[in-house]
Amino acid sequence: MKISVIVLTYNHEKHIAQALDSVLVQETNFDYEIIIAEDCSTDRTRSIVLDFQRRNPEKIRLVLPAKNLGCHGNRVFAQAFELAQGQYVALLDGDDYWTSPTKLQKQADFLDAHSECALCFHNALRIYEDENRAPFPQNFASQKRISALEDIWEQNFIAYCTPMFRKDVLETIPEWYYDLLCADWSLYILCAQHGKIGYIDEILGVYRIHSGGLWSRLDAIQKLEGLIAFYETMNANLDFRFNDIVEPLVSARRKELAVVRALVETTQRILPAGAGVIIMSKAHEDQLPLKGHQVWAFPDRSPKQTQQHFASGASGSAEAPWIGGASVYEFCLYGGAAQDNLLASVTVRQNGIAFDSPPPDREPSKNGAFIRAWPNPVPAGTKPGKTTINWSTGDGSKGVIRVLMKSHRIQYPPDGGEAIEQLETLRAKGGEFLLIRRELVSWLEDYKGLKEHLDRQYRIIQDDEVCRIYDLRGTN
Repeated sequence: MKISVIVLTYNHEKHIAQALDSVLVQETNFDYEIIIAEDCSTDRTRSIVLDFQRRNPEKIRLVLPAKNLGCHGNRVFAQAFELAQGQYVALLDGDDYWTSPTKLQKQADFLDAHSECALCFHNALRIYEDENRAPFPQNFASQKRISALEDIWEQNFIAYCTPMFRKDVLETIPEWYYDLLCADWSLYILCAQHGKIGYIDEILGVYRIHSGGLWSRLDAIQKLEGLIAFYETMNANLDFRFNDIVEPLVSARRKELAVVRALVETTQRILPAGAGVIIMSKAHEDQLPLKGHQVWAFPDRSPKQTQQHFASGASGSAEAPWIGGASVYEFCLYGGAAQDNLLASVTVRQNGIAFDSPPPDREPSKNGAFIRAWPNPVPAGTKPGKTTINWSTGDGSKGVIRVLMKSHRIQYPPDGGEAIEQLETLRAKGGEFLLIRRELVSWLEDYKGLKEHLDRQYRIIQDDEVCRIYDLRGTN
C-alpha cells in the first residue's frame, strides 16, 4: 500500500460527501486506502460515511468508536493512524476537499524523489463560509520550497488538507498528543525532527473557515493565548530540547498579545458603546474582538466581480485565452430585442476548482439556444489557460455574450482614489470611526491622497504608540 488517506470527521454532514468524492477520484499509478475516523457525530455524518463504505468496500475502512472520544478528534485520529498500512499518510478534514485528481500522485512522486523530506505539502485556498470575504491562498509567494524544523516551530503554515508524510517517521502517537488543541501542528513538528518539509506551489485543495471550527471560532486574543499555551506545552512535552527556538517565539507572541489587548482597551475606552468601527488591517488578519461594536475591515475584503462584453452574433466561436486559477468565469448568452433575455450560460474554471457552487450549465432552450466551453475545466498551469466558447441563439436572431468574472483573490485598492471610495462606502454603511494600528499608519502614504483626504475631512481623536483613530462622524 503506497498511501493511507486519513479523513477525520465530526458533524460534517454538509461537506463530508464532497470531501470523500475528492479522494475517490484520485488518479494514481499505485494503490491507496481511505481510513475514515468518524467520532460519533450528532448529525447524519456517520450514516453518510457508512453509505460511502458500502459502495466502496475495497477502498474504505472505518474507525467508528461507540462513543465520542473527544480531545478535539486527537484520539480517534490516533486509532486511524495505527491502522494505516501506507508508506505515506495523507490527511483531510471532513469539511475540506481536494481540487485536483492528481494531488496524491504529485505528493507521492515528490517524496519518492526527495528522500531528505519527511513531509511535503501544497498550497490551498482558504474559503470563508460565514463572512462576505474573498478566499485567498494559504501560502504566499514567499513560502520556502524546503523548510526546516525551526520554520515549522515559528508558525503553522500547513493547512490540514495538504500534508503527506512518511509513516515510519512516527512510530506511535505519544500520550500527550491527545490533549493538544493544535494537534496538527504538533504532528508536523514531530515529523520535522526526522527530515525537511517540502512544498509544492500549487493550489490542490480547499480549506474551509467557519464558526464550527475549533480554531476559527476563537477571536484574535484567544488565538494568541492559544499559541503561547501551545508553545509552552510542546516545549515541555519535548523535554525542552528546543528551548532556544521556542523561548524567543513565546516572547514575540506575548508582545503581539499585549498590542492587541491595548488596541481593544483603547477602543473600548475612547469610542462610544455601539459605535461603527472601520479597522485598517491586512487581508489575512483576524478582526479585533470589539464587543458591542459593528466592525468593518478596510481595505474591503469582499469578493470582486466584473462583467464585460465578450462576443456577439447569432452563432459563432471565440477564444477566451485568459482563464486564470483565481477566478470563476460565467459566460452568459442573451437575446431578445433588449439583449436582456438569458438564453443559456456556462461556468468555466481552471483545474476544476469548485470555489463556489454556481448553477450547472443550462440545458438548451426550446428554440435550441446553447453556449458551451471546451476545454472546461481549463488545465492548470503557471500561465492563464485558454478555452473556446461556442454558441447559438437557435433561431438566427442576434445574441450577445457577456462574461461575469468572479475573482477569488483579495485585491487591495490599486490607488488612492479607490481606497478613498472604499472608505467612504463603509462610512455610508455606518462606519463612524477609522482605527489604524500604529504599524499600519504607513499604509496611508502608500495610497496617494488618502492621508490628505482624511486629514482634510476628519478629526484625529487618538494618536499614540498603539493606534490612530479618525472621527468620521463630521468634517474637520
